[in-house]
Amino acid sequence: MKEVKKYLPAGFVVFLLYLVYLYWKPLIGFIGTILGAATPLFIGLIIAYIVNVVMIRFEALYKKIFKGKCDGARRPLCIILSFASVIAVIALVTAIVMPQVINAVTVIVKNGASSLTPYLKKLEKYPQIAQYAQSLQASLTHASSSVSKQSSDIIHGVLTGATGAFSNVVKAISSVFSVLSACLFGFIFSLYLLGSKEKLQHQLGILIKTYIPKGYDGILHVANVFNHAFSNFIVCKAIDGLSLGVMTTIGCLIFHFPYAIMVGVIIGVTALVPIIGAYVGAAISAFLIFIANPIKALYFLIFYVILQQIDDNIIYPRIVGSSLGLPAIWILGAVTVFGGVFGFVGMLIGVPITSGLYTLLKEDVIRRRKKGL
Repeated sequence: MKEVKKYLPAGFVVFLLYLVYLYWKPLIGFIGTILGAATPLFIGLIIAYIVNVVMIRFEALYKKIFKGKCDGARRPLCIILSFASVIAVIALVTAIVMPQVINAVTVIVKNGASSLTPYLKKLEKYPQIAQYAQSLQASLTHASSSVSKQSSDIIHGVLTGATGAFSNVVKAISSVFSVLSACLFGFIFSLYLLGSKEKLQHQLGILIKTYIPKGYDGILHVANVFNHAFSNFIVCKAIDGLSLGVMTTIGCLIFHFPYAIMVGVIIGVTALVPIIGAYVGAAISAFLIFIANPIKALYFLIFYVILQQIDDNIIYPRIVGSSLGLPAIWILGAVTVFGGVFGFVGMLIGVPITSGLYTLLKEDVIRRRKKGL
């Protein structure tokens, strides 16, 4: 009987694995349904975490100004100021970028190919370069005609009442409504999280102490390590992206590059993605400038390479310092692996997750070496 009890847990695990294998597809579908239903909660968690990074700074400022007075108004006021700050930044960026985006798209569609003609004549004395430029011109001509044809087909389909148009409109409206509903519930959930975060932390602590009393200190330490890694990553990358975007905009204005403000915003946003973001932002910006002025696109790439070296060797180390505590090779590995598995989101979360794991591993190695293990 004792032998049976000894192997009973292992047998139960094997039985569960067999059930998972047998009902894999229904299980995945069930998990997908649960995750889909919980989407507003995930959105709320993300919103609350990002806004909390701003809110804790407003609360620190509030305490310095009022020194313990009117403490009841601290949390509501700081929540309002934090959301207002985030919304104001998004609205400002949108207001600045959208007109230039529309203008760039218009130029690409209408004048993408013809705008290269003057520069092709200058490149005639360089046969190989001219050949590549002519190929690009032909591609742009084909793309412009395709976009124009597709636009006219869409307009014609709408005007003539194409088959399935109404159902497509209904599906589109339903999809938009679903996204808006998820964002609205996520926003409401984030307000609840921010308003009662201390209470929720206390309740979670009681649960852990009750059910995992021996692991409470370890779980709390791991949570603090990852929270420190994520909050530092958000703040440092935001500051670095802002500084790089501002410097790019100023440089573009000085050298009279087209779409200066939009290019600065693109560089600043893509800078949030470690390592790869710099190349993606430069490629997109150079392409937009190339459409307007191919020669200046080359000058822009030279300018950006110099600016990137200044950022990598002077600005970024001073802003980030040792806050993440992660060697460059680990950052590259994190971006590659997490980006390959989870896409763009993986590129963003990969570095702070790896930073947390690296910190925990480093602490464990130091602890074991001290004990002589």
